Amino acid sequence: MSRESDEFVHDDQFTRMYIDAHLCRPECGDLGTVSSEYKKGIVYLAMFKGPWIVAIFLQSKGYDIITDETCNQCGDQVEIVRVLSEFSKRKCKDCNNYFYIESVSWSTHSFTVVDGELARDRYYYQCPIHYGPQDKGMIFV
Repeated sequence: MSRESDEFVHDDQFTRMYIDAHLCRPECGDLGTVSSEYKKGIVYLAMFKGPWIVAIFLQSKGYDIITDETCNQCGDQVEIVRVLSEFSKRKCKDCNNYFYIESVSWSTHSFTVVDGELARDRYYYQCPIHYGPQDKGMIFV
């Protein structure tokens, strides 16, 4: 996201990127996945840009994000954790101009959306003029 000035309007969740994690008992986590921070099983993990889903990282079989707030494994109510995006200033490695990006992090992974595509934040150091799409194999490394 390129900005001309250093001022941002930090809008609410309807315009910003965010990651939602639906957490339950450790044994309920999809494929045994447990959040190291919360010590709970992850039954659903997805990234949104406003109300639109950008990517679903984890989803337990049979868990329906639209209607479920109860775990389909044990029947308990899930805990929903939302992480909102942050804005940062970067220097283009090709032209030395500054640009801004909006990124959101979960665990050790930080993501942004560039030209409508999911990209890893840590590999995004070119301004929109010089940016070339990232190798899809690097997205979840």
